[in-house]
Amino acid sequence: MEKNCVHGGLNVNSEINLGKIDREYLERHQKSKSFYERAKKVFARGVTHDSRYFEPTPIYCVKAKGSRKWDVDGNEYIDYWMGHGALILGHSHPIVTRAAVEQARKGTHLGASHEIEIQWAEKVTRLIPCARGGIVEFTNSGTEATMMAIRIARAYTGKTKIIKFLSHFHGWFDYTIVDYNPDYSHILHGYYPVGIPLEICRYTAALPPNDIESVEKTIEEGDVACVILEPGGASMGLIPTPKKFLEDLRKITRENGVILIFDEVVTGFRDAPGGAQERYGVIPDMSTLGKILAGGYPGGAVAGRKEYMSMLEFNVEGRSDFRRISHPGTFNANPLSAAAGNACLGLILDGKVHPTINRRGEDLKRGINDVIEDSGVNGLAWGTTDSIIYIGIGISEVDLEVSNIESFIKFQKKRERSQKILRMIEKALINGGIHPMGSRFILSIAHNKRDIEITIEKFNEALGNLRSEGLLKDYL
Repeated sequence: MEKNCVHGGLNVNSEINLGKIDREYLERHQKSKSFYERAKKVFARGVTHDSRYFEPTPIYCVKAKGSRKWDVDGNEYIDYWMGHGALILGHSHPIVTRAAVEQARKGTHLGASHEIEIQWAEKVTRLIPCARGGIVEFTNSGTEATMMAIRIARAYTGKTKIIKFLSHFHGWFDYTIVDYNPDYSHILHGYYPVGIPLEICRYTAALPPNDIESVEKTIEEGDVACVILEPGGASMGLIPTPKKFLEDLRKITRENGVILIFDEVVTGFRDAPGGAQERYGVIPDMSTLGKILAGGYPGGAVAGRKEYMSMLEFNVEGRSDFRRISHPGTFNANPLSAAAGNACLGLILDGKVHPTINRRGEDLKRGINDVIEDSGVNGLAWGTTDSIIYIGIGISEVDLEVSNIESFIKFQKKRERSQKILRMIEKALINGGIHPMGSRFILSIAHNKRDIEITIEKFNEALGNLRSEGLLKDYL
């Protein structure tokens, strides 16, 4: 027996004192636990991505197909991670898999240009509104795409500062991981991220989500090169972004010569074939892409108007003072990723993906909300992207209306208070064969009607299990 462990936020003296949910979890994942003990010897924190950390042990999987995956202990799950949102077609889609395997046989790195990268880019320019008639630049990840887009904005404008929004995620590099603003230090416990010089933080203005007045004020102060945000809402839609805010932001940035960047790493090809910019009818100057772009393989891109993307050219006619941005990268437009991405985007262009996936998302959201209402629990399921559903305990629709620092703090505090409950719901769902990505469910076209019905049934069971352990008494 392990002593003095912490399980799902619950302090315990031994496994004997664990509740039923925790005991069942440990019983079901003995091999995963042994893998985790090995992993802790070679990986900091025992995992290779922060989001995969889970107490008392993360799950170790061995295979996946369609909407399902299987772990080392033989447990089967309806999967709602979907490759962190990359697998809109589900696991091991036959067309994508065939394209990748055929290319792997021909070569995984040709050390030269190839036709598939052109086909891949052509599909991007057909799908993404801001790239129509524009340029695509491939990178290896969404983080790299964000780095490139911001560098282009600074090079083009000659300005240095960027505006981002609190809780909006744009990768882990220095300028965008900053979620600190000294103007709110008396109420917001922001921080200078470890390993990032204080001087770097001064070039990033982290503003409250959906606060257009703060944007106007910051732009008026000068030296702003760009505004970047997740158009579908902070952290994959956790805090929704209203269409009116996007429209106002587009107007203000255009009037002030500030470049508007949509981070569509999540929403690109998911909200609609052309991403959130197509869904909301608001077109940015540039967009960053990832996840679905490469069909489940590593890949990212910046796409936008030639006016801005020309900063990557070797020379520009008529500009004797031109200074370009260099962009090396061993795996840029790697043939394997290009083949998978080209196949995936080809299916999206057919127009059959989104009607199915959006309908499934609406069914799941409606079903979870019905369970929450029938159980008498104070909670909510929501999603600005139809195929990404969040659940919140102690959250109401009014709490989602964030437009200033006060409403942002109120929402954050409510979420923080419910984290232990959300973690236990996640654990109970895993016990029932459902694997959510924390408090969110990310769908694919492989999820069928029966998958949704089972998930709703298991969510109902999970709430019942928490209630029987007395964990929901503060939310009834």
